[in-house]
Amino acid sequence: MALPIAPIKYLLVALLVLVPIAGSAQGFEISGESSLTGSFTLTIFDGDSTSRDLTAKANKGRFFFSGSVQAPVVAAIQHSAMQRPLYFYLENSSVTINVNATRPEASVIKGSRSNSEYRYLMERYRAAADPNGFLRQYVRENPNSIYAPFILYEQMPSLDETVVRQLVAQITGDARKVYHYAMLRRWMRQTPAVAEGSEMPDFAFLDSKKNRRTFAEVHDTTGYTLLFFTAGWCDLCSRQRGQVQNLMEGKNTRMVLINIDDNPNGWDAQYLKQLAVDHIPFIILVDPRGLVVGRDLRVWELERIAKRIPNAIER
Repeated sequence: MALPIAPIKYLLVALLVLVPIAGSAQGFEISGESSLTGSFTLTIFDGDSTSRDLTAKANKGRFFFSGSVQAPVVAAIQHSAMQRPLYFYLENSSVTINVNATRPEASVIKGSRSNSEYRYLMERYRAAADPNGFLRQYVRENPNSIYAPFILYEQMPSLDETVVRQLVAQITGDARKVYHYAMLRRWMRQTPAVAEGSEMPDFAFLDSKKNRRTFAEVHDTTGYTLLFFTAGWCDLCSRQRGQVQNLMEGKNTRMVLINIDDNPNGWDAQYLKQLAVDHIPFIILVDPRGLVVGRDLRVWELERIAKRIPNAIER
């Protein structure tokens, strides 16, 4: 039997105040209050690399969303008048939210176990004497936490790039199935692992005799190491190779040729992806400490840098 219109209105009002019991296992219900009027958008990051949006118009400062999720996921409520979204965790439960439009992080959220755990974790993170140290410890101790990828992604600007990569590598299990883990992996693919001033990561490649070598083996700890990525069919590589050899003659520099033809995987070789080398000739210069002086250097740039490199010492 269909319900009269009036009771439905009162039922919706009740949903804004009470936490319903019936149906909570079948999906989520979000009842919200805000000083803002107009439409709110709920973004649910429930795919490994996709998201979906729901829209609800506020009526007298109140709005309502409903739907379903398969597992606890990050969600965000956004309004055109809010400077940043309100992030929270969403699962099959009933949630009430009092949105603080000027300080979304101070919004009052009740009704989600996952969200309570997430906000408690964030409170500990912000209160820690060394927040980044706390985050590193948390990921090490909880590598399969569904909260780790989102928190790491959000705090990434305040972390050293090397630390971010180390922490992402530690994430395991269900945490690898969430949206923000995919975003972290995308960031890693798009951001060179070798940035100027950063520590050169170790990597493996095959030399001209098909022997496996590593950067740690060829790195000259008493001088500079110049990595020259080339191929036998590359005429420009041959010309620049001669120019670089003449430029570095007498300098305290070891030149290491890495021919992509020597590796059976060619352009699909792991070391090329790791170092974000996507064309040749490609030059990376590393100092004795193992720090990157420059990447994707042109010959004229190398000529300027070479003036600062000391001459080789007779032995």
